[in-house]
Amino acid sequence: MRILPAIAVLAGLGVLAATWPTVSWPIVPRAAAAEPANQSPEFERELQGLLEDLAGETRQRRSAAEKRLLELGPKVLAHLPAPELLPSNSVREAVRRIRLELGRRQARESVLSSRVTLDRELPLSAALAEITRQTGNVVDGRGLPADVLARPIALETDELPFWQVVDRISDQLKVRFEYDAALRGLKLLPVAGERGFQEPVATSSGAFRIEVSSASRLQRTVRRGAGNFIAAPGDLLRLTLRVRPEPRLRPLFLQFATRDVAVRAIDKHDLSPLSPDASYDLSLAEGANQSPIQLDYVVPPGADVSAVALNGKMRCTTAAGIEAFRFTGIAAARDLERGGIVRRRGGVTVGLNRVVQNQNELRVRIAVAYETGGPAFESHRTWFLHNDVYLEDPAGRRVRLNGGSETVQQGDGGVGIEYRFIDLPEPLSELTFVYLAPTLIVDVPLEFAIESVPVGRRQPAAR
Repeated sequence: MRILPAIAVLAGLGVLAATWPTVSWPIVPRAAAAEPANQSPEFERELQGLLEDLAGETRQRRSAAEKRLLELGPKVLAHLPAPELLPSNSVREAVRRIRLELGRRQARESVLSSRVTLDRELPLSAALAEITRQTGNVVDGRGLPADVLARPIALETDELPFWQVVDRISDQLKVRFEYDAALRGLKLLPVAGERGFQEPVATSSGAFRIEVSSASRLQRTVRRGAGNFIAAPGDLLRLTLRVRPEPRLRPLFLQFATRDVAVRAIDKHDLSPLSPDASYDLSLAEGANQSPIQLDYVVPPGADVSAVALNGKMRCTTAAGIEAFRFTGIAAARDLERGGIVRRRGGVTVGLNRVVQNQNELRVRIAVAYETGGPAFESHRTWFLHNDVYLEDPAGRRVRLNGGSETVQQGDGGVGIEYRFIDLPEPLSELTFVYLAPTLIVDVPLEFAIESVPVGRRQPAAR
């Protein structure tokens, strides 16, 4: 993916910002338990001392404080003051460097598999609440009967990946799950009495689950004349796949080529893809309920395809490391197009460059630019509009976006967006505009192997 200085994008969108160095890195898989919500008093005291040392009289003291803050890891991010609020240039630059490095580290870790630790038997309702708390993945059991939710479930686990925990629940209680866009999570449903339900064959790759929901053998046909089909030599194997991220993630699009998904019959025959040169670039609609992926393979004469095995690799472009960009006194910020107010977090810069007030209505125009340009920004641009945005009053009450939004300008790596809030409470001058955005766009490699996928009986010609 190409690296693009954000200054060019922001300048084109009406906001100026400083440049920063460009970097790239590998994604190193690592299991990480959820950080505790509240840190210890010892941590708080150490952090306060380190922040004071950043403004120390000696270079050695300042460097040691910066090094130690980096060693403490992403958990310090929530406690760091925003760089633009710091009075000293040297401290401001140090905090910027720390935020940039820790933000990148946090973003990389956020696309890894979340883990669950349970040390005792719990009722299902309590277990689901604990899984949600530890992973950030909403798992809702309200679609299940009350007696099932009250039933104790043996899930004693130590750092078990999220998808394995979901599979254990499904197996023990004979329930299924599906993604609920309104919840931004999974909802559990009973399978008893459901006609035609077939459990998919699945595996996981980090925070992603790859499923084969169906495998069928079809008689091949060729077209001859207007609307006429005749049987062709050989059959097709049709596979239907789904790729599901953990619900907390924001997948943008999936890329792979058919030659990267190998299929082998139970008798060791390799199946060739019907379209060997095909490649896919699929929008994932930022949810875990993507449309199925259909792949066709040619069955060699005499091959036993009563069951097949899959081995493949894909790449999922994912938005990671959500950060809040806050602009206070929004109603007083008028006509900012000459320079704008800029906030920078990690690899993203957000500029406020226009505010229009009309009685109890506000129109807020921002520009968003990322260090990385390339395919994530040249297509599927609508993901920018799906970032959460709201107004906040001094008491912390939120006013959700209720007047819509529109894209006003685009550039590689960035976009200009105008938001409209209507029927606002008074006084408008006390409202803060908050924009939540991922700080990094990462390509997550997915590798998978699925054994013993059963294939349905041969069906009539597919057209």
